[in-house]
Amino acid sequence: MAFQIQYAEEHDAPALARINILSFETQGLLQALFPGAETPALELHKANNYMKHLANRQMHVVKVTDPLTGELVGNARWQLPEAIWPRDQTPALSEKAQEIAQDPMRLAPRPRNEALLAGFRTMLEHHRKKYLGETDLLLDFLATTPSYQGRGVGSALLRWGTAKADEKQLRIYLEATEAGYPVYVKHGWKVVEEVFFDREQFGGHGRDRFILMMRDPKPLAQSATEPGRT
Repeated sequence: MAFQIQYAEEHDAPALARINILSFETQGLLQALFPGAETPALELHKANNYMKHLANRQMHVVKVTDPLTGELVGNARWQLPEAIWPRDQTPALSEKAQEIAQDPMRLAPRPRNEALLAGFRTMLEHHRKKYLGETDLLLDFLATTPSYQGRGVGSALLRWGTAKADEKQLRIYLEATEAGYPVYVKHGWKVVEEVFFDREQFGGHGRDRFILMMRDPKPLAQSATEPGRT
């Protein structure tokens, strides 16, 4: 089945949030950040957070829908340097969404583990500064509805960004979970470092393993002949 990539819009936010929760619920980090929060509250938080991403001129939020059912089944957030990919406009947002985009965390569930949240953000920022250059692309997020995993949705979302990177001969950086790691290796990413986020240092339990990866651009002639390229 061929999956079409489209830009996400404001009305997609609840479905994007639901995919996010379903794809990473076994990791448990979100639940640790917002202890006691029920799934509807977490989904609303994630939907609000998407307003910030949709309003970001450098963040390209793309989606995949099942052509037979119209169901949104996957999405990715690609951060592309605006100096290289200038945008005339971002997706249209309502006044309410624009207000939410300014500070979605003020609407986040409470209580929340502020130390854990700050520690996780600091960890991400530290490694992104270490590896992410000014002209590099960032795959900030990718998720597929669990029932659609293994059917090519993730690969379609990856090809959208890798095609752009290969066109300009630029690198792509990401932080992979253990579940996502095999897919990224298949699409040309290589490990640059493995890091562990120890939740116990911030009043939580357990730790998370992230594999930091970089993909070098492929020669255009090779890129153009890969399956699924257009």
